[in-house]
Amino acid sequence: MKKNSQVFRFLTVIVTVLCMGAGSLIVSAESSDAGMEQINAQKLSFSSYTYNNWGVPVKCPDPYTIEKAVTGVTLGIGDFKKPNDLFADHKGNIYLAASGDTAADNRLIKFDSRLKVINIWTGYTDSSGAVVPFKEPQGVFVTPEDSIYVADGISKNIIEMDQQGKAIRIIAPPSKQDSTIITDDFIERYRPSKLVVDSTGRIHVVAISVNEGIVDFDPDGKFEGFLAAGKVNANPMEVLWKKISTQAQLDKMQDFVPIEYNNISLDNEDFIFATAAAIDEKIVRSEIHSGRGTENGALVRRLNMLGKDILRRKGFGPPSGDYDIFDLDNNMDAAYKGISHMVDVANGSEGTYTVLDDNRSRIFTYDSEGNLLYAFGGPDVTAGGFRTPNSIAQSGSYLYVLDSGTRTITVFRRTEFGENISQAIMWQESGDYHKSAELWNMVLTQNANYDQAYSGLGKAAYRDGEYEKAMELFELGYNKDWYSRAYVEYRKKVVADWFAPAAVTVFIAVSILLTIVKVRKVITRKKMEALEKGWIDL
Repeated sequence: MKKNSQVFRFLTVIVTVLCMGAGSLIVSAESSDAGMEQINAQKLSFSSYTYNNWGVPVKCPDPYTIEKAVTGVTLGIGDFKKPNDLFADHKGNIYLAASGDTAADNRLIKFDSRLKVINIWTGYTDSSGAVVPFKEPQGVFVTPEDSIYVADGISKNIIEMDQQGKAIRIIAPPSKQDSTIITDDFIERYRPSKLVVDSTGRIHVVAISVNEGIVDFDPDGKFEGFLAAGKVNANPMEVLWKKISTQAQLDKMQDFVPIEYNNISLDNEDFIFATAAAIDEKIVRSEIHSGRGTENGALVRRLNMLGKDILRRKGFGPPSGDYDIFDLDNNMDAAYKGISHMVDVANGSEGTYTVLDDNRSRIFTYDSEGNLLYAFGGPDVTAGGFRTPNSIAQSGSYLYVLDSGTRTITVFRRTEFGENISQAIMWQESGDYHKSAELWNMVLTQNANYDQAYSGLGKAAYRDGEYEKAMELFELGYNKDWYSRAYVEYRKKVVADWFAPAAVTVFIAVSILLTIVKVRKVITRKKMEALEKGWIDL
């Protein structure tokens, strides 16, 4: 168990400023290391882990276990030549968009939750009854009404069809007739890759080689514009150098272009999650090193209807995958180098999100505040890892991971540890902190060093008004933000419990004193009046 370090709990108004400073300083590094199993980054390839407050990887129980792995060959439907995208619908069915060199390779496959094949479409049926072949299905999305949307890369069309494969409508690529911002260059580059359809019917498309932003269509399929165009990341020196350089020098320089997105998903609140295809690695490294996360270095973003990134980043570090990049870069035996490269997001019903990293072949799950819950996977396919993972889908307690390198779909099922975390967060998000606390306690029996469990218990104590206890728990969970909140409420309680009665006592004492003074003045005045009239003698 973690050791309890001294907590500055009983405070007075006189030492308020000092105590506020203590609220940010949770515990010392020395005490945190006690009883914790710290592991070398190289040993994490096939282990489940999380990171502590100092960015050190720490083992945790496996949140998922492999249930099965299938290929097109093992299913008897032919190899997935180029598996591109996975999607889980509201019924638990799984859809795979795949392409290849032949017409038979370009297909959409529907599975049940156990990956039993339900249907295969190699194209859609048009209004005349003819079957139009798919031309490189890149992405798939299924609405709650069971309409299937397919992003067809080569034809550049978005196809909406029903469950029988009959086309409902064809959404053509944006043209100059749709908007003055559409150029010949854009038309040439545009190739729809991934898409989502929100509850209003608006269609949001990520396109290959498009850095103008997410391409938006209204519910009628009309081009609306670009959402969340990435900011240009260029430092002042680079900008200055471009201004004074010759044309020949400029031609050799990399252009300052906004980032492009490589994937997109939709959470249960209709917010868009998007992963960035290219972010300045220096910015990401700097944010990891500082422990801060900003939009500038965001590998994953949560976008509102205006395209503003509203993703919370309140964890021990930014939600950028692995933190131990500095050690790995100096290790010649490392299987990979550089920052994590996010390629897809799967959203959980409880508000969590799971991000797929194709550079390190790992999976990272975060809560709504940006805390890393756990990470697992690795580059060794013989140990349950991946070669080139490119898509992920979540349905209840199951994760489905598509690996284009092995052309395999792997099914992961939550363990008891993973389920307890998920249920604890679900009750916490719904406001039932007592049920959440029960599950966080169960998590601690499985892993006594799990920081998020202490934070979860601290939130339960906070909601019950037990601020001193909450401070202790937030301290154990190294949660500075919530510790400060608990401290503020604890300080108010101390003032109310101790200083308010004292103030009343002082008020009463002052009132009595003033009354005595007033009475004495009255007596003295009467005495002087009596002396003047000779009614009394001194």
